[in-house]
Amino acid sequence: MKRASCCILLLACAAPALAQYPSKPVRIVVPYSAGGGTDIVARAVGQKLSDKWHQSVIVDNRVGANGIIGADAVAKAPADGYTLLMATPAEVSTNPHLYPNIPYNAERDLAPITLIAITPLVVAVYPGVPVKSIAELTALAKEKPGTMGFATPGTGSAQHLTGEMLMMLSGMKLVHVPYKGAGQSIPDVIGGQVPIGIYGVLTISQHVKAGRLRVLAVTTPKRSTAYPDFPTLSESGFPGFDTSLWFGLLAPAATAKDVVATIHDDVIQALKLPDVKERIASQGAEIVADTPAEFAAFIAAESAKYSKIIKQAGVKLE
Repeated sequence: MKRASCCILLLACAAPALAQYPSKPVRIVVPYSAGGGTDIVARAVGQKLSDKWHQSVIVDNRVGANGIIGADAVAKAPADGYTLLMATPAEVSTNPHLYPNIPYNAERDLAPITLIAITPLVVAVYPGVPVKSIAELTALAKEKPGTMGFATPGTGSAQHLTGEMLMMLSGMKLVHVPYKGAGQSIPDVIGGQVPIGIYGVLTISQHVKAGRLRVLAVTTPKRSTAYPDFPTLSESGFPGFDTSLWFGLLAPAATAKDVVATIHDDVIQALKLPDVKERIASQGAEIVADTPAEFAAFIAAESAKYSKIIKQAGVKLE
C-alpha cells in the first residue's frame, strides 16, 4: 500500500511538469538572414506560439554554410523542445549529399515535427527568347546544345537541381550559371545575358506581371493557387516532376514525443489562423501542416530524389 501511494505521488508530481511545457522561452533557429522567406514563416508561426504559450518565442538567425551552421546548432542542442529548426530542403535533403564532412546526420539527429508550407519553383525566360512553353524551349535548346544558360541562386540549390533534373528528363543540354542569391541573377535574365532562370514563384512575380520575364511552367505537381495560369512541368510532358522550396519545423532527435506532439498540435492550430495563412501566402507558399511521420517520409523522399540527381549530374561544390 505504501509503495502504491509513493507511485501515485510521483505520478502526481510528474504530471504538472509535463503540462508546463514550455516553462521558458523557446528558440526557433532560422539558418538564413532576417527578412527572407524562411525567416518570415518562422516569425509568423512563432508569434502565435508565443501568444498561446505565454512564453517568448525567439527567432534566432544563424547564417552560414548554406544552412549547415544553423542546423548543426539545433542538432547539438539539448533535446528538451526549447530549440527548434525552421528548415528548408538544403539542411535535410541536399546538403548531406553535397558536403562530405557535414557535422550532423539529418536523419539521425533531427526529429520532424511538421511540414509547414511548400512554394513552387518556376522556369522562366527572357521575353526575347522565342518560346512560350517547355516543349518549345526543349526544341530550341536541342537545336543549340550547350549554348543556353540557366541562372540559379547557386550550385546545389533546389533551383540548380531542378534544372539538372529537367535536363535529364528532356535531353536538353543547358549551361548552369550560378549566382550568389536569386537577386543577383535577375538583372542578367531580364537583360537577356542569361536566357533562362529558375526561381521561387514569389521572387520574380513583379517582373512577370511587368512583362520583363515569362514563366513557362511551375515545378510542383499541382498548379500554384496564387498563379493558376502557369502550367506544371507534369502537364508539360514530364509526369511526376516535383521540386519545390519548402519550410518545415524540426527538433533535436531525442526530444520527448509528448513535447513534439504539443509543438505539432499548437503549430497546426496557428496555421489555421487567417492572418498566418495570409502571411504565408504572401510568400507564394501553400500550407501543408502534416504529421511528424508524414514529414519524415517526405524528407526521406526528398533526400533520395536529390541524392540521385546530384550523383547522376555529377554536381560538386567548388
